[in-house]
Amino acid sequence: MYKNQTLLHLCWLLIFTSACKTTKLTIKNPPADLVEVIRDNPLFNENFSGIHIETLDDGQAIYQQFSNRRFTPASNIKILTLYAALEILNEKIPTFQYLSQRDTLWIWGTGDPAFLYDKVTQNFSFSSFLQSRIEKVILLSQANFMDDRFGAGWAWEDYPYAFQVEKTPFPIYGNRVTFHNPTGDDLNIFPSYFMQNSYVDPTLKNNKITRAETENQFSLAKNLKNKKFKTTRPFIHQPSLTARLLSDTLNRLIKFDRLQRILPKSSIVVERDLSDELYRQMMQESDNFIAEQLLLVIGGKLTDTLNTHQTIEQLQQTLFQEIKEDIRWTDGSGLSRYNLLTPRSIAWVLRKLSQKLPQERLLSLFPAGGVSGSLKDWFGGKDRPFVFAKTGSMGGVYCLSGYLKTKKGRLLIISFMNNNFLGNSNKYKKAITPVLEWLYENN
Repeated sequence: MYKNQTLLHLCWLLIFTSACKTTKLTIKNPPADLVEVIRDNPLFNENFSGIHIETLDDGQAIYQQFSNRRFTPASNIKILTLYAALEILNEKIPTFQYLSQRDTLWIWGTGDPAFLYDKVTQNFSFSSFLQSRIEKVILLSQANFMDDRFGAGWAWEDYPYAFQVEKTPFPIYGNRVTFHNPTGDDLNIFPSYFMQNSYVDPTLKNNKITRAETENQFSLAKNLKNKKFKTTRPFIHQPSLTARLLSDTLNRLIKFDRLQRILPKSSIVVERDLSDELYRQMMQESDNFIAEQLLLVIGGKLTDTLNTHQTIEQLQQTLFQEIKEDIRWTDGSGLSRYNLLTPRSIAWVLRKLSQKLPQERLLSLFPAGGVSGSLKDWFGGKDRPFVFAKTGSMGGVYCLSGYLKTKKGRLLIISFMNNNFLGNSNKYKKAITPVLEWLYENN
């Protein structure tokens, strides 16, 4: 009886250890000097700080602090979005779908964020496509879009700011209005459609531009008339408005399909080449709009339905199954405070990315310390950048996760997650700096 029980226990142990094999790390004792560098700064102990540092080549954990605790990641969630896009979309992105019957052309958006977005180049001409069509009627349907305009857990009062634009099935101009005064006496509003909806409000101060919460009415401060500036504000998505903007831009009448024809399986998908420019804009400039739209595109590729929640659920059952119990994943950008990741789960995704892409290409997607994006003013090297990582910031949150290339050329995976602090995040950037420098010099 005793032997049988022992054998049973051994069997269970073998099953358990083999199931955990992919996430288990070889942990070595952290160097005393590194411990001192981290513990010398009380910030890492005063608030809630998680740290995970491991070597990429042999998977050894160099240092861990609350590595398995869950933190609000802010824009570190974009690391998951990047991996999902690279795996599901590969080198092509569906840009729209269409069906032609008799004299009518139906078009469905796929969520592709690039159309007329000035931050990226779209290597496909939608105008040329329409000019080649002979159908008399063009209808834009959004029956495949089954999502809300904002993500769960987004701050409702951020609706007028450019970092929180609405999710749409057929985005255009980045779903933003551009206000530009290049000379100080020549205010331009683009698309020009919104000129009729923009007014000078003498009560507004501090160069402010705001929008009504429930309609596309924009108010501008009086002193903006004589100031050089360029800024953007999100507009409210309305299917008829998208059709109108497309018509004005492409010089071909496009109407909103009020009957909302369901996307048929016989529809034709038009794809374009997916360059790293889109990924760099998302990762280096922390573009929330691109991140959210990419998740919609992924959902359309998997299920023909543009729905963020449904897409994430499916990804957690497949690509991210190994870490799904450790995380709560809500949106593509990190705007939601519902997101929860552990430093170790981020490290898992970073390792997967390193297996997916060559090192040079992989590092080029992330902000480089002292050189680009959100790290342009931080963590620079003496001769060349050595930190390639995604930042994540919101009130009381500062995270930094990515890769560190040491003096000897070794690549480390790093994840610093700091939550629940008061004041500016610069103090955490300053605290992290000597840790990164120690890792560079001693590995």
